[in-house]
Amino acid sequence: MPLKTLFLNPPSFENFDGGAGSRWPATREIESYWYPVWLAYPAGMLEGARLLDAPSHHVSAEETIKIARDYEFLVLFTSTPGFPGDIGLAKAIKDVNPGIKIAFVGPHVTVLPERSLKDCPAIDFVCRKEFDYSVVEFTQGKPLDEILGISYRNNGSVVTRDVQDHVRFNGFSFEHNSTVRAF
Repeated sequence: MPLKTLFLNPPSFENFDGGAGSRWPATREIESYWYPVWLAYPAGMLEGARLLDAPSHHVSAEETIKIARDYEFLVLFTSTPGFPGDIGLAKAIKDVNPGIKIAFVGPHVTVLPERSLKDCPAIDFVCRKEFDYSVVEFTQGKPLDEILGISYRNNGSVVTRDVQDHVRFNGFSFEHNSTVRAF
């Protein structure tokens, strides 16, 4: 059975709605949220997984920590402006649930995987680029050294696995090449 998994769009800055889901360090005149589809895809691949969109539901860090007590695996979407707060949240979650495994996903850890792991010992691994299958494979028991597209610690060193060379959609495989256009 897969690990009991919480996909988290973490709490954000006070009076900040994270326009377009990117959690930029700014406020706007209106409150508007984009649904975190990037977390919904892998959540939909795991029976019993929960997706917590904390900013749009005004869920505090304290409430998030309480919720995370009941999970075995946390997938947290982070960005550069939110990273310092997110690592504090990850540490607090590990304090109350020491057995939980934590993966960070998103642009910040894609660009800075080694630094991200060094900045936060509570992070067990980070996923670079497309993370849907990487996190699902982990929940199903695949060892870290067999999962593509991740970076993790091993004996004090950071191990970086190659990214997947293709994207899979509903069992179909589309190889990346110069003739395929983004859609």
